[in-house]
Amino acid sequence: MGGDGAAATLRFAELVAARLCHDLSGPLSIIATAAELARVEGERGVRQGGEAMALMLEAGRDIAARVQFFRRLFGPALGPIASGELIELARGAFGAGRIAIDAAAFGGDSAFSAEAARAALAALVVAAEALPRGGTIRCRGGAADFALTLEGPAAAWPSHLTAVLGGAEPVSAALEGGARGLMGPFLVLAAAEAGLRPRLLLGAGVPLLRLAAE
Repeated sequence: MGGDGAAATLRFAELVAARLCHDLSGPLSIIATAAELARVEGERGVRQGGEAMALMLEAGRDIAARVQFFRRLFGPALGPIASGELIELARGAFGAGRIAIDAAAFGGDSAFSAEAARAALAALVVAAEALPRGGTIRCRGGAADFALTLEGPAAAWPSHLTAVLGGAEPVSAALEGGARGLMGPFLVLAAAEAGLRPRLLLGAGVPLLRLAAE
């Protein structure tokens, strides 16, 4: 591998690691704070199982859900996954607050290959990032033609994503945006591996991302 290729590979690995650390640091900080609270409660003779334990349990579930999601997104191929399981992975990773996922018009019992699942999960992360003030991601279609629409008070595709998907910016240049700009390039690479082409559209004022077979 040439020097430029090796440097790009290393940069990509750095950004994935940074992204994982960022997304796991929140619940890990909660566990650390809850453990300290449990220590204080123990010194005061408070029966364990109160607020501290509740915080640790919730944060532990959050970490477990995110790790399962990231294993599918960034890890080696694990085989096909049912559409319903794919959506539940995303719901677990995003939590039950700011982002809702509507899958009423999605997939039925269809299966996604490992490669198509990776691309779909990357698209869901990109969609969540395009809802900075929260909102709803609506999914439809299936593995060969997967589409997401966004509804939210500030729904908009970030400029780094529109640039890389539109071909105005190469993947290598997009990576210079740091960890926050990782998912656009990652989506392009994952979609290509799955034989899918990502397209951004704006129909009737609704931002739409579509992954369809070439």
